[in-house]
Amino acid sequence: MIRLALASVAFLAAAPLHASDLVLHEILSEQPLSDAENMKVVISRVTLKPGGTIERMAHPGDMHAVILTGGTVELGDGEQRILDDGTVVFRSAGVAYGPARNIGSGDIEILVTHVVNVLEPFSWPVE
Repeated sequence: MIRLALASVAFLAAAPLHASDLVLHEILSEQPLSDAENMKVVISRVTLKPGGTIERMAHPGDMHAVILTGGTVELGDGEQRILDDGTVVFRSAGVAYGPARNIGSGDIEILVTHVVNVLEPFSWPVE
């Protein structure tokens, strides 16, 4: 189950650049990384409301996430996945994820930590 989650859940961290009424992003903390001059840590809460979609993208640094409140998503290929509460996700720098749309009736909430290079864009779209 965790392997499936790793393949399908990491998309949720995309919300910082695609926030809308259906994809909400709240930065909880943004701090320099100790002993790494050009790196920072960004901790966020992402809420994917019913019907909200996160597009396909990648980040210049590692992404760690915990699904606080799960739900059901539809991936870009039409496959549906159930995201369980408490699932832990890791995505390496530069690895693309998404798109995904919340097809459930409730919000999906995620706690996301990014470790990124401040000299690069926070994220970029991937085709």
